[in-house]
Amino acid sequence: MSVSKPRNSEEKRQQEIWARTKKVLNFSESEEEKGLALHGESIVIDSLFPGTGVMPYSNRIVKSLETMLAESKPYGDIINEIDRLAHIDIVESQEIREGYLQSWKRSGVTCANRALWPPGEPGFRGALKNLSLSKNKIDRFDEISLALSAEDIRRAKKEGRHAIIWSLLNTTVLGGGFDVSEELNNVDLFYGLGVRAMELTFNYRNFVGDGCMERYESGLSHYGVKVVERMNNLRMLVDVSHSGYQTTIDAVDLSKYPVAASHTTCRSIKDHVRGKTDDEMMTIAEKGGYIGICQTTPYLGGKRTLKEFLDHVEYAVELVGIDHVGIGTNNRYRPFNPSKTNTLVKQMWQSPDSGIDWWLGRRAPISTTNIDETQTGSLTWINWPYFTVGLVTRGYSDDEIQKIIGGNFLRIIEETIG
Repeated sequence: MSVSKPRNSEEKRQQEIWARTKKVLNFSESEEEKGLALHGESIVIDSLFPGTGVMPYSNRIVKSLETMLAESKPYGDIINEIDRLAHIDIVESQEIREGYLQSWKRSGVTCANRALWPPGEPGFRGALKNLSLSKNKIDRFDEISLALSAEDIRRAKKEGRHAIIWSLLNTTVLGGGFDVSEELNNVDLFYGLGVRAMELTFNYRNFVGDGCMERYESGLSHYGVKVVERMNNLRMLVDVSHSGYQTTIDAVDLSKYPVAASHTTCRSIKDHVRGKTDDEMMTIAEKGGYIGICQTTPYLGGKRTLKEFLDHVEYAVELVGIDHVGIGTNNRYRPFNPSKTNTLVKQMWQSPDSGIDWWLGRRAPISTTNIDETQTGSLTWINWPYFTVGLVTRGYSDDEIQKIIGGNFLRIIEETIG
């Protein structure tokens, strides 16, 4: 990469990202050249891209965030309003629209599995609101398309577009567990609207099963078994990323199709409740499933950089084989005002009702979440091409790298949703 004088703040940030990445990976010129070329020609899939994903922080959003924090607004209200404004800005502002598309282009990501679940309104109504906002954005962009099948992803690559898979982060969006027949029909409803994946639980217990942060390991409920069966009948991908051990094992045993942990880490490297044990990962892989390694820094251990992330990828590959491991970053990117928004976001997370203590596993003080590494460091989402360079430095073949950066998730999408 040639380093010239930056023309704007985004170019300046990209040079800072590159410099920090070079320090972390210490790649050679030939490794960089090979990795960047391979990334450009490959189908690249992020198996979990949360919320709005690329979320430009306009001046309006920053001002609104400052006001809401000063008024001690609830965390859920804050994040929902930010998401709403971001969707509007991306559609209506030419400058922000260009920044949004430029971020996708820099990442080189062909397709992202986008999680739809607003923290402040995590039920049925909130999911519909999130779907409507995302649909409006997709409808307004020729460059973005909705993927309902593996072929849609391949087509997006051929046409130079970016595809999005809609997924739901929690089965609580189906309802409160009171009317099983009606709530099972809601699985059909969301499928009909375009959703193609759903997580069974989100950290804690719901009516389907136990999450990874529950006190006990009860596994799937009778209702949970019916939900998995309905998802199988519709050809919807079953995701166990936030599920507890027994819920994960039960889901794999009961599902007719391969199961995914779209964004997790290796618990043997960093003992964090959001990671998967060796037994869970091997069970998922034995039935053809998929493990996406995420970049949420408290789950990584060590210095929480791209190096540690690659350590998790390498461990998973050695444990379950090259055909079952990929990348699900679980990482947002915020163009514009990065330094100011980092401070504001930290302040937002420190609010009493943010849930940050259990979201990050009750073990990571906010001062150590390494937020800068995911915005201006080696784990920044637009730094995806250098995730591929990092795999080159680990000695993987071109074919193996293409499996990790997208091929394996494409395979499980084809086997499950078609």
